[in-house]
Amino acid sequence: MKYIIGFILLMLLMTGCSGKEANVPDLDNRMSKVFSYELNQVEPEHSEQVRDWLAKARQSGKEGQFFVHSFSNDTDEYVYNYVYKKGASDYEVSFIYNPDDPRSKGSVHVSGINHSANDSFVKIKLINDLSILVNLSDDPIGKKLQDQ
Repeated sequence: MKYIIGFILLMLLMTGCSGKEANVPDLDNRMSKVFSYELNQVEPEHSEQVRDWLAKARQSGKEGQFFVHSFSNDTDEYVYNYVYKKGASDYEVSFIYNPDDPRSKGSVHVSGINHSANDSFVKIKLINDLSILVNLSDDPIGKKLQDQ
């Protein structure tokens, strides 16, 4: 009898260990619901305002100066931030999150890179949560991490 019980327990153990693993969505897919960004793209409903804002920023800004234009209200699911740095043709955008800090929802680090005469802007789409900070920096995130 004890051999039968042992055999049944062994079968249960083997079946439990060899079962399919749960499907876990990849991190990129999950993060796209929290945060995403695109270079030189504008939401259709923002096009006129972004065009005007960008024209003014390009005319008035000094080399290396950041400009931000945001669209949000309390009922929207997402907040849209358009970031322009005079002279930057590309951007490094990083979402930084510490799962050990229950008070923080994370922050977004933005730095303008690849300086040229053909400057660009970046659209950043975030969940509408005021606790997510957007940090603008002259230094890429790699340099910031090395300095700490």
